[in-house]
Amino acid sequence: MSSGTIAGWYKAEGEIVAQGEALFDIETDKATMEVESPGTGTLHFVSAKKGDIIPIGQTVGWIFSKGEQVVPPAGSGSKDSQFNTIAETAPTIEIPNVEKTKTASLNAGGKRASPLARRVAKKLNVDLFTVDGSGPRGRIVCADVETAARSNQPSLPAKTAKITAKTGAQKTADDLGIAYTKVPVDRMRSVIASRLTESKSTIPHFHLNADLEIDALVTMRAQINLVLKESGSKTVSVNDLLIKASAAALKAVPQANASWDGDTIIKYDDAHISVAVAIDGGLITPVVRNAQKKDIQTISAEIGDLAARAKTGKLTSQDCQGGSFSISNLGMFGVKSFTAIINPPQSMILAVGQGAPQFIPDNEGKPKLANIMSVTLSCDHRVVDGALGAIWLKKFKELVESPAALLLS
Repeated sequence: MSSGTIAGWYKAEGEIVAQGEALFDIETDKATMEVESPGTGTLHFVSAKKGDIIPIGQTVGWIFSKGEQVVPPAGSGSKDSQFNTIAETAPTIEIPNVEKTKTASLNAGGKRASPLARRVAKKLNVDLFTVDGSGPRGRIVCADVETAARSNQPSLPAKTAKITAKTGAQKTADDLGIAYTKVPVDRMRSVIASRLTESKSTIPHFHLNADLEIDALVTMRAQINLVLKESGSKTVSVNDLLIKASAAALKAVPQANASWDGDTIIKYDDAHISVAVAIDGGLITPVVRNAQKKDIQTISAEIGDLAARAKTGKLTSQDCQGGSFSISNLGMFGVKSFTAIINPPQSMILAVGQGAPQFIPDNEGKPKLANIMSVTLSCDHRVVDGALGAIWLKKFKELVESPAALLLS
């Protein structure tokens, strides 16, 4: 995450807020989350409105406590250095990185600097050791960093740029007189495009296919659901069983439960299964953690909760991070088979097609009717070699075709 979109404010300029009270919603590519007030007081100098895209760490408002003088914040253009110093002590409201918590010291090796000054220095690549502070006791404030940054910049000749030609699909459509509607790329679609383009261009994919007989799995599911219905509990789906089988196969073949991390390979102790969920405008992959330790009913309940929150934008960033394996099922749409793009930094993703009746030879070579499901395993060859991927897929096939073991793990 490098930025967030303001989805809406709960408080307006001049309103009193309490510490911990919801101030505004921040929208990421994965979810919409509330940002709480860092202090108690009156909200002033709100600099971002609904729909604005704001970088992580940028201040979007200030809170002044009761009795505190309301003055322009540092860097706002005020020429009164006293006001700037006072304002910099007030609590600030910043765009948080909801995917990674960061901490910073107030002391830079003997140089005292405000948290805001440190963030701005990092952003502008300013060495705090070279900055003289104008704040109390020589403390470096934001204005000092900005002044240093301006003095470090070489003067550049003025340049102008003008785009005069249309390119790509729009130009072709215009030239041929084809009717069309332009739809802006939203944040989610932009992130999907960026991550999957990166995946296909940097990860050496290879694919393994297998046909699975799922009659035993379907029969077991019917028996389980009969018991659950009698007790008034929620029934389980074939997808729930496949998630459990994937986790059990990763437990049996732990070498495949890994990710590429540059000069190291991360091997996971547990199976964290990312499950592709289609939502309006895109796709999201919430994670079932430690799936190999959970029974099928628990997995089913978690998937139901995650899917419901995904479709209402209520997932947290933690719900979508840390997966070690992905599963994408398009069988419910009538898709027979497909290949899926690996979800980095994971090394495998299983694409599941529709189960359908098909004649196959039995042990004596005679035709028999069976429900067959086609699956395709996409692997990152840097982590999972062909033989290792085949071993995992063979184990998964065994668990699906003889599913009683899933009830014991």
